[in-house]
Amino acid sequence: MKGIITSVSNGKGGVGKSTVTGNLAHGLTKDGFKVLVIDMDPQGNTSSLLMKDNIQNIYGFYEYISPDVKAPIEKCIHATLFDGLYCLPNTNETSGLEPDLIRKQDFEAISGARPYIQEKFNFCLIDCPPNMGTWVITALTGSDFVIVPTLANSTFSIDGLLNVMNLIDKIRENENENLKFLKLLINQVDKRKSISKFNIAQIEQHFPKDKIFNTTIPTNAPFETAEANGTTIFKEAPTSNGCKAYRSLAKEVAKIFDMKA
Repeated sequence: MKGIITSVSNGKGGVGKSTVTGNLAHGLTKDGFKVLVIDMDPQGNTSSLLMKDNIQNIYGFYEYISPDVKAPIEKCIHATLFDGLYCLPNTNETSGLEPDLIRKQDFEAISGARPYIQEKFNFCLIDCPPNMGTWVITALTGSDFVIVPTLANSTFSIDGLLNVMNLIDKIRENENENLKFLKLLINQVDKRKSISKFNIAQIEQHFPKDKIFNTTIPTNAPFETAEANGTTIFKEAPTSNGCKAYRSLAKEVAKIFDMKA
């Protein structure tokens, strides 16, 4: 099977997209898969998580799409701090390219790299910015699937999730007929709190069971420590409940696609 390209997207900020992307990617490598993370957010949070300060003075997403550089994709992908995990990093200067892409309606950056990515990697996860703009459209245009993280511990907005679903439908109709919504991932679950129980019940009411991951991600103090230290939960707290959840999620994702390392 060719490598599977999946965007992690939700138009709302603060739902843990970068944390989900980095930890799920690292979890997949623990099962022997070769994984690429594409950081589509010019803030570069995932790049910093996986590569720390190693993103200076190297080619990345900016150099790949810049008309002044046009670096080949293979020169823009780099090994991370973790075995089997690679990253196409991003930086703030990528934001300056957005107006020209909008003017040209050019959203093909990931599509153009698909053959290389699918040949070289088992999985590719794209961390999308917290909006529905140029970079998200670019990611979805080049993806096979979309994972949508949502929070269990804050006021749940069905409207916000439905907006994401509508965007996926529009991209499928106009840009990428093969794009599919994979599943909803419920993040920051605290089963002791009534708000978590209420929000999960709401989600289950509006989405079919087969469109929600069986694995949920708990609230877990080591996540905060890992983020502060700029690393993944696998490195920070390998025996924690949070790490166990991501191990489970990685296995669930691989099973969906019947992928074996």
